Order: sequence, then structure tokens, then C-alpha cells
Amino acid sequence: MRSLRSGSRALALVVFGLLGCGDDDGGTTDGGGRDASRPDANGIDASGIDGGEELDAGDRDGGGTDAGSSEACAWPAPIDEGHTFARTLFVRAGASGDGSEANPFGDIEDAAAAATPDTLIRVAAGTYDHVRAISPQGEEGRPIKFLADGEVVIDAGDGNTGWTMNDARHVVIEGFTIRNAGVHGMNLDDGGSFDTPAHHVVLRDVTIPSAGSGGNNDCIKMSGVDDFWILDSDVAECDRGEIVDMVGCHRGVIANNRFARPVGNGVQAKGGSSDVLITGNLFDAIPGRSVNAGGSTGLEFFRPIDAPHEAARIVVIANVIRDGGAESGAAIAFVGCDACVFAHNTVIHPQTWIARILQETTGERFVPSRDGLFANNVIVMRAADLRTFFNVGGGTAPETFRFERNLWFAEDQGAGWAGPSYGGTGIPNGIDELVQMDPLVGDDYELGAGSPARGAGVSIGRALPPDFRGRCYAEPPALGALETP
Repeated sequence: MRSLRSGSRALALVVFGLLGCGDDDGGTTDGGGRDASRPDANGIDASGIDGGEELDAGDRDGGGTDAGSSEACAWPAPIDEGHTFARTLFVRAGASGDGSEANPFGDIEDAAAAATPDTLIRVAAGTYDHVRAISPQGEEGRPIKFLADGEVVIDAGDGNTGWTMNDARHVVIEGFTIRNAGVHGMNLDDGGSFDTPAHHVVLRDVTIPSAGSGGNNDCIKMSGVDDFWILDSDVAECDRGEIVDMVGCHRGVIANNRFARPVGNGVQAKGGSSDVLITGNLFDAIPGRSVNAGGSTGLEFFRPIDAPHEAARIVVIANVIRDGGAESGAAIAFVGCDACVFAHNTVIHPQTWIARILQETTGERFVPSRDGLFANNVIVMRAADLRTFFNVGGGTAPETFRFERNLWFAEDQGAGWAGPSYGGTGIPNGIDELVQMDPLVGDDYELGAGSPARGAGVSIGRALPPDFRGRCYAEPPALGALETP
């Protein structure tokens, strides 16, 4: 396939229809402890949040990494799709060989050191120590892939990060489970070389059942990573950090994952991050902000260093967000975000707020949170669970936002309910909203026969990715995360 680095603008054009990482644990590549973008800092207790069931086809049975059933709505293919590797190295726990099939390496780090471009590293089933600071570098068309061959568990030993990778290029990590990570589950960064980011990195089918120990610990930390994919993974219970925390990351796809029950936020893109597509994911019981488009970053950690925004063109489409926001949270927070999009999502039983528009990093060079789009969403709610519908902070430009063609259904209100109130927020009134019409969302999130959301969407001015199940949207599209079956 064509390199996304050699054609990075092409990625932006294809994915976003003409449009695009996290504080460290003491290293040199991240924003330390200043994370004002997390919800209330006075302690969040997730112990009472329900929803610990395993992901199954009824929750998120989606498009897989082929990005959908038709090229007409597919996002860019990962770098290893359809690739045949020229060389294979083997790893087996307890071995001490040369990496051959008959005499494997005993640990993943030895294989990483021996890998050259176009190498497949097959890791046999077993339990392995945490992976420390490897720097694999493949090449365009010749990636390096770490593949779990069976049930492979990385045991981080409580006080460590499960998998650390610096300045990686053209690398795929697939099929691993990371347990007992007392710091981060994974920490991927540019090694502190801000002008030479890590790039073309794929995380696929990664399981992190929990990570962190109450500090600024994330399940997946990314700083200075460009042209990346996070796919088909199951990540949960990150203790005080985010599920995916990006500082200065660009041109990425986060698709078809299940994210559940962190202590704080879900996915965060800040520190100059841009052009990230977040699509087809299930956000389950996120107590803070399910998606934090922007945030608060120390000035010295922006990538690029002079970025005029915390985030730009973060596009959140076709996700299911359920039972979130219990701790001063929201389904979406636009935080110093320029031209960000929240569209075609299905939001079920949100708490505290539906959306927030904030500005947490200020200064002459920074644009206000502006030009956001909130459109074609389905919101099934209980009005009693909300403090207000929207929360708008100072230093923002709410008058530049557009709320259009959303369906609002309050289960605890009667037929005369008038819908959300925009008064006093500075946000213009919603355009062509559908109010108090039951969208008939089933337990599988599909729209039932006769749903007013079927075929009710409007154009949002850009091509749409596949829906939550991997189907292309029709024209006109349905509202919410799922197109009419």
C-alpha cells in the first residue's frame, strides 16, 4: 500500500473528507503530572460502576481491520494488511536460542534487537516479562510485526509498564494480553526527539484488563506517534489516567475497540494532536469524558512545539457510548479543540453533561475551542441524570459550534418534553432536531423497524467511515452509530 508518511495528506483526505498522546511516568517525552483535563481531581471511585461483562458480538461485532464491507467507506488499511514477511524469528518462554524455529529466543527483547525490516516475530503461548524500551524500525513496505501465537501474557510485575517502545517505525503488535502493569499498560513515544516522531505503528487485538496504581497512569500512552492504528482491542480499568492518552499524535485511526470503566477519561488527544479518527468503538461506563478532544498540556511537550491548539480535527463518528459521565463527565468534551466533530454516535444514558466546550490551555498563540460539529447523533437519556445538557467554559467560542439533526429522547419525560436547552450557553439553537421521538434502539444498538432515526441524517460535509457494525452509511444516512440493516 502507499505509505501514509509519504502521503500523509492523503490519509487526512481519505479519512476525514478534506480535512487528522499523554503524560509520562517520569521520562523526558511527556507532560509530567499536569493533567487538568481529567475530571474532578478530588478522587473518583469507579467501584460502583456496573458493566464488567466481557465483550461479545452483541456489544461490538464490527468491521474488523478491513474497515468495512466496501472501499467506498473504508478507512486506510493498516500497514501489514495482506503482507507476506521475508523473515521469521521465534520466541518461546524459557528458551535461550538464536531465534530459529528449532532454537527460539527466550524473550521478546532479544527478538526485537535481532529484527530487521520485513521480519515477523512469532511469540509462542506463555507468560513473559515486561518489554523494556525496544526501538524496532521497519521500513515502508517492510514492517516488523510482533505476533502472539496463542495466549501470550506480558506480566509487568506491578511496578512497571507492560510494553515500552521508543521511536518505533513501521511496527505491528498483535494479540498480546498485558497484566499487572503498575504504571502504564503500554508506553509508545518518539524517544524525546520531537522532530522525528515514531510512525506507522499498529496495535491490534491487544487486551489490557487493567493498568495503573492511582497515579497519572494510562492503559495506552502515546507521545509523538504519527500514522497509527489502534484496532480490535479490549482495554479497561485504567487507574487515574486515560484509556488512550495521546500527546502530539497525528493521523491516526482508533477503531472497533471496547473501552471500559477507567477511573477518569476514555480517549484523549491533546498537546497538538490532530487528524485522528475515533470510530466504531464501544465506550462502556466511562465516568469522566468518553472522548476528550483536547486537554491541558505543558507548553514544552507540544508536538509540534508551536502548535496553536491542544487538538484539531479530532473526528468521533459511529461509536456507542453508554452509561458514561458519572464523575463530572460527558460523552464528548471539546477542550481547546479546533474544528472537531462528534457525529453519528449513539449515546445511551449519559450522566452529568452531554457535551462540554472548554479551554484549559490559554495564551496568545492558542485558538479558542471553536468550529465544532455535533450532528446526526442519537441520545437516549434520563433528564434526571443530567446537571445540565451542555457545559461551556470561558475563553471558548461556542457561537461557532453547530448542533444539527440530533435525536433527543428522554425516557423519564412525557410527550411534551421540549428537548435540550441551549439558553445561556452561547451555543446557537440546534437545527432540525428530532425531540422526544423514541429511536427504538435495541439491546444490540440496532434501530428497530419504524425508527424515526432511519434515513433521517443530513450531510456533515465529509465522507463517513463504516458504521458500528462495519456497514457503509446510506444516502441519506441514519442517525446514530448504526445504519439501517
